Amino acid sequence: MDRREFLRTTGSVAAATTGAALATASEGAASEALSAPHIGTGVKELGLAMAWADNGRGFGDSGRRLARRIEALTGGRYRIAIHGGADSGAADLWHGTQHRHLHLHAAFAYFGGLPGDTGLAAGDLAAWLEVGGGQALWDELARETGFKPLLAGHGGAAPPLWSARPVSGLANLEGGKVYAPGLGLDVARALGAEPVALEAHEVAQALSDGAIGFAEWGGALHSMALSLHSSASHATGTGLNAQGTALSLDVRGALWEGLDAGDKAAFAAAAAEEFRVSVWEAQTHEAMIRSALTQTHGVRFAPFPADVSDALSRVGAATVAHIAGRDARSARIDHSYMAFKSTVAGAPGRPSLTS
Repeated sequence: MDRREFLRTTGSVAAATTGAALATASEGAASEALSAPHIGTGVKELGLAMAWADNGRGFGDSGRRLARRIEALTGGRYRIAIHGGADSGAADLWHGTQHRHLHLHAAFAYFGGLPGDTGLAAGDLAAWLEVGGGQALWDELARETGFKPLLAGHGGAAPPLWSARPVSGLANLEGGKVYAPGLGLDVARALGAEPVALEAHEVAQALSDGAIGFAEWGGALHSMALSLHSSASHATGTGLNAQGTALSLDVRGALWEGLDAGDKAAFAAAAAEEFRVSVWEAQTHEAMIRSALTQTHGVRFAPFPADVSDALSRVGAATVAHIAGRDARSARIDHSYMAFKSTVAGAPGRPSLTS
């Protein structure tokens, strides 16, 4: 099912009509600008591995748009083969989250999304990277791992915690098996739950067959794209990562260094545009899809109970502070991030930046 069909069938007639109109306009504009260029001689073949399926929905749709945009902006000098649900292996490009690098250095979490109240909203994260010094810190951290990182998408703000039974207090989480991105797993453990690490393609099935009792994935658009509502009728709070999860494009270091200045600019521009589109897409469809999930699929949205909300705030901050204290590099990244958050993103009366 492609994105237009997905949006057309998400709920009530009014919601579906709105979704179809938005998607059709978006697809119409994109089809001309992002159509695959003519492939001639001397074209370089690149492989793009993605953590998710290449099925025209959710994050997979975002990855495909990104690939086609790179081809268009480089005038057809690159042809990108997409490998959905694949291990990055020796791929030239990887579309996923920075949480996959946490085993290499925990500070990658700052660039993928932080738990509790510590995270930056999507637009503010982009601003920190672009004008607050964050990209230089990210580049330095990633260079040692062998890739160039680019912000290339976002899962949407306030991702709910999905479950088959309601969350009425902390006691409901204790002993339960939880999947969440990044440091959300550490927070789950601190709350008395059992964190479960899964690949992207395993989350929906694990929730369906009871291997996990709780799952955080993304905002309404991406949660529905993964069909989490098919096995969980309760969507509670803002997840363990209240500001959601950022997506990124990792470019193999040797490939990046071999690009000329124009192609580097094209890759960066393609990633930046996909980030903007993904944020707009999630924001535009959030209310419509929540309504469809409620009215058509019987999903019950609810805020976190006070004890859960308070615990998430406290434990999230402690988890990030622990990461910041690990080494000098983590401390530098944390100082930059938190200074930006408090003096720019957290300025009184200032709305969050949008992309």
